[in-house]
Amino acid sequence: MSKWHTCATTHCRAGWVVTLAGKAGRALEKFHGGENYGAALAASLIYHASSPNIPVSMPRFYEDNDTAMADIERCAELEAA
Repeated sequence: MSKWHTCATTHCRAGWVVTLAGKAGRALEKFHGGENYGAALAASLIYHASSPNIPVSMPRFYEDNDTAMADIERCAELEAA
């Protein structure tokens, strides 16, 4: 998982948050240590800035697909409300 931007595997949740944030997300990830260490911190900061009332903790970035999708759906419902 340490090279998800270039290895053609799927991103973890943090990787998707960084990727979907575009150039700014990649810059934030690089600033905080690159793919190996910066993605989780960058994703946490992006989540906090985007939806400060819907917390997503770092351990959630490493959940299995079904658990992660259920939480993403929960967050979307809260965001829509």
